[in-house]
Amino acid sequence: MVLRDDLEKWLNDYLNSAGTADYAPNGLQIEGRDEIETVVTAVSINLEVIRSAVRKKADAILVHHGMFWKNEDPVIRGYKKERVRAILSNNISLFAYHLPLDFHPEIAHNRLILEGIRADTIDPPEGEDRSLGLIGTYENPVELDELLRRVEESLGTEARCYRFGPRRVKSLYVVSGGGKIEIERAVGLGVDAFLTGDARESTPAVARETGLNYIFAGHYNTERPGIIRLGKKIEERFGISVVFVDVENTL
Repeated sequence: MVLRDDLEKWLNDYLNSAGTADYAPNGLQIEGRDEIETVVTAVSINLEVIRSAVRKKADAILVHHGMFWKNEDPVIRGYKKERVRAILSNNISLFAYHLPLDFHPEIAHNRLILEGIRADTIDPPEGEDRSLGLIGTYENPVELDELLRRVEESLGTEARCYRFGPRRVKSLYVVSGGGKIEIERAVGLGVDAFLTGDARESTPAVARETGLNYIFAGHYNTERPGIIRLGKKIEERFGISVVFVDVENTL
């Protein structure tokens, strides 16, 4: 068992939430019972996750995408009301960590993805100590088909690719989640491939015209690694039960 306040302090310290500017409130978003024995983790909060937490008799839910966002309508009605009511009526605490997890030097999604696809080196772009994306390189370039196989095996999903770059990949830039807006950055970095979660209508043309392999494997699937690993860290630190709830999402 761990006290809610002790878990919150450890999470805030480990993820450096106070030192990370964000457009969401990081940390405890809804206060539940004082003592925690079971935690449910998930990528995003939704009613299915909450109901699963109730079935598992969880005392807390920990997610990457939480209930509240800055500049969002603060009125709680409709589906938001149902979510809040379900959490409060079961006295469950809700924790959420967005950019602090994305930026973490040890368990950021991007770092875990690059470890999963066996990059030889993992570094932020030159001159940056802290970056939303990371660059992975291979001492011996990897065939694009083999790289895609590693992505799918590591993330447990089907990846799509606009094949306009080299057939053998020496370097790639990785930005988990909604990284489609980072394509210009990837082009500027001169990498052979860019791996992210999603794409937009203009993506194929930009990739074609710049000679870039553009790989996207889903916003949800590219942001599972960090929250899963964070759950394991909690288990190791406090000896409590942590269960990841996987809600199917192809986007």
